[in-house]
Amino acid sequence: MITASGCNNEKNDNTAEITVGPGDTLAEMTIQIGEETGKIRFKLFPEVAPKGVDNFVKLAQSGYYDGKTIHRVIKDFMIQGGSLRGNGTGGTTADKTEIPRETNNRMRAYYGALGYAEGSDGINSQFFIVNNKTPFDIAKTAANISSDLEEYKDRLKEEDKKTYTDYLSKLNSVPDDVKAKYLSSGGAFSIDGNYTIFGQAIEGLDFLDKISAVEVSSGNSIDDEAGIASKPAVSIIIKKIEIATIPTITETEATTTTRKSIRPSATTPAPSDTTTAETPAPDNTTAAETTAQ
Repeated sequence: MITASGCNNEKNDNTAEITVGPGDTLAEMTIQIGEETGKIRFKLFPEVAPKGVDNFVKLAQSGYYDGKTIHRVIKDFMIQGGSLRGNGTGGTTADKTEIPRETNNRMRAYYGALGYAEGSDGINSQFFIVNNKTPFDIAKTAANISSDLEEYKDRLKEEDKKTYTDYLSKLNSVPDDVKAKYLSSGGAFSIDGNYTIFGQAIEGLDFLDKISAVEVSSGNSIDDEAGIASKPAVSIIIKKIEIATIPTITETEATTTTRKSIRPSATTPAPSDTTTAETPAPDNTTAAETTAQ
């Protein structure tokens, strides 16, 4: 659910209900699949991933993403794009400097989460969007693993036992509100806490589902080794990513608004308490296109 409000989401995370208000930064991604074009809009969270958001915003505004591809699609997991060469290799940061991983226990890998992929050179321009909306029952999974550990404790190798025990600890440490959202919204819990999540899709999830449903084949070396087909059979092109920040009300405007609401003139009706503030659309100005070197 998207709520337009007069204030920001106080928790500044993607677990609570996502609100959009003054001062929030939005990113609108226009993507073309064959002849069809659609948009996915995200709320970005600079409060929890300041360097990651800054990098993404600068790259988008420079036109870096214009014409880049979504090169990797794994149904019920994620889609990935933004590589320099369009095949999952190469990438850049906006300032040509290293971007640290910014994990936060309030930014989770839910369905629609926007995060950074990582390679041997760390974070660059490549991003992923979680596309798995199958409900994940953390409590039930923890109970099953606990039962299996007890039943097979004498037959498990020590390294396997440690793997399951560590995963069980991770499951049991999840707060109740996070468990509830994974159960209602789905996501990719397997990568939860391991990657920088810096945004959350708030509109266009139906188009994300269309991208996730395209036919795929082998051709992405990272997945071919695991026997997973992930190369889209059709071209999926990022046409542009536009950034907009919802204007905040200045102190002068707030004072003027307050005075008007307290002392409405005879000809000007007082603002209605039932009117919801309309969220401005992102700026339609096209960023200058850059050529990758």
